[in-house]
Amino acid sequence: MRILVLSKYIRVPAMWEKYRAIAALGADLVVATDGADPEGRGQRVSGLAITETTDPERTAVSLTAKALRQLITTERPDLVHLELDPESRLAASAAAAARAAGIPYVLFARQPVDREMGWLSRRRQTATLEYAAGVAGESTVTMGQLRSVAPRAIAAVIPLAGVPVPPPLASEGRGPDLTVGFVGRLVPERGALDLIAALGRTFGRWRLIVVGTGPEQELLEREIQQRGLASRVEWRGGIRRDTTEALWREIDCLVAPSRDTAHWVEYHSPTVLDAMGHGVTPLVTRAGCLPDLVGEAGVIADDTEAMAATIQGWVADPASCRALGARARDRVLTRFVPSAVAAATLDFWRATVAFVAAGAPEGKGV
Repeated sequence: MRILVLSKYIRVPAMWEKYRAIAALGADLVVATDGADPEGRGQRVSGLAITETTDPERTAVSLTAKALRQLITTERPDLVHLELDPESRLAASAAAAARAAGIPYVLFARQPVDREMGWLSRRRQTATLEYAAGVAGESTVTMGQLRSVAPRAIAAVIPLAGVPVPPPLASEGRGPDLTVGFVGRLVPERGALDLIAALGRTFGRWRLIVVGTGPEQELLEREIQQRGLASRVEWRGGIRRDTTEALWREIDCLVAPSRDTAHWVEYHSPTVLDAMGHGVTPLVTRAGCLPDLVGEAGVIADDTEAMAATIQGWVADPASCRALGARARDRVLTRFVPSAVAAATLDFWRATVAFVAAGAPEGKGV
């Protein structure tokens, strides 16, 4: 199977791990993007077979509509895979070029497609999606929105790229009491105030470590003082890699109580995946991608009351929380490492090609 990938994420090192893993599974890949060479060596049109390049991260492609048609005609892929915003000019041009060549295409989108945009962008998005043979998103929310515009397309939830998983961390920093962690910018959308409300209803021995800063910090500090919880809360300040690495050794659970709003959605959470990979139990809300990341390897709370009940159970039995952390790590190893993402992506492509070969309905989804 020969696949032409057009990606806006081509300079992310983790993407090339995914592409190489897909190639190792037998797919013939040509990967391209739109933009200048990061080393300033100029722009060029070039399809790169990733098995033949020694430095793929530094390769870029300037793709005009004409160049896209030439690239597709030259490579003659079985499928075109777009890792692009569907409203972008490049996505619309690539979709049109694929249709003109009679080659099916699929589109992966990371962000929700129902966000505010101009009339022309909305028109490009609709034109790109309505003829897609397949659509994929990083969360059920995004995939569902894509499917609403392309109802006859093959649909899937697939991570954009895999995550590295370190060896399990020793838990020498964990004491007999439950230690709760929160990592994120202190803004209303991250839901830290909801976590404080849940902890205010929790009795027994627990402590909270907060990593992050932001405009909501003063409000949180006042709320903590009013609830008499100040002695249980430790503020660690800004988010840095070395800060979180140390944190995973100390905490039993990471709480991500995000709130989706009309202007903000949790479409990706590397922090939650990092914690899970280290064997930390996740407790999340039904916001954006979080339920898709956690699955049955943690707890998904519908409201503050449910969050409080979960934490209360773990305070009574910290070992049950820590045991769930092993399941969280297993989920990352089976679903979110590069090899797993590569296999899921290749399965999606094969299903789409088979769907088209079997005679996809005319119009949308072809």
